[in-house]
Amino acid sequence: MSDSASSTPPTPPEPPVVPPSPPAAGTGLQPPVAAGLACFFLLLGGIVFLVLEKKDKFVRFYAMQSVFVGGAGVMISIFLKIAGMILGLIPVLGKVILFLIGIVSMLAGLGLLVIWVIMIVKAFSYREWEVPFLGPLARKQLESGTPGSV
Repeated sequence: MSDSASSTPPTPPEPPVVPPSPPAAGTGLQPPVAAGLACFFLLLGGIVFLVLEKKDKFVRFYAMQSVFVGGAGVMISIFLKIAGMILGLIPVLGKVILFLIGIVSMLAGLGLLVIWVIMIVKAFSYREWEVPFLGPLARKQLESGTPGSV
């Protein structure tokens, strides 16, 4: 046996250290943390971070997208509840319609949950991701200038 067989394999080189990005101007948090928190709290978090953060485009985009996704979730929920209340009054079909609205409501909630988790993961990963349909609307709203934007 040779000495080289008993020696330990060389250790892989250390990954390069990436310097942290500067904190977002209005919040003092790192941009991925601020964007992740805006996504985590959806509608309210988005509003708070839109008010606090005036310069960081990454944080503002996720905050606006969070407002849009949270607002869409609230509107869908209200619409389905009102539709259930009205259509549930139909004598024979009411129970079937309520059952179908319940299924649609669960699917909408599941879809919102999936979008919410993806938004949080992408924001904390410092990767920009547009929610289909709502993401481009959020970007367009930011580009057109929202109240309080610089």
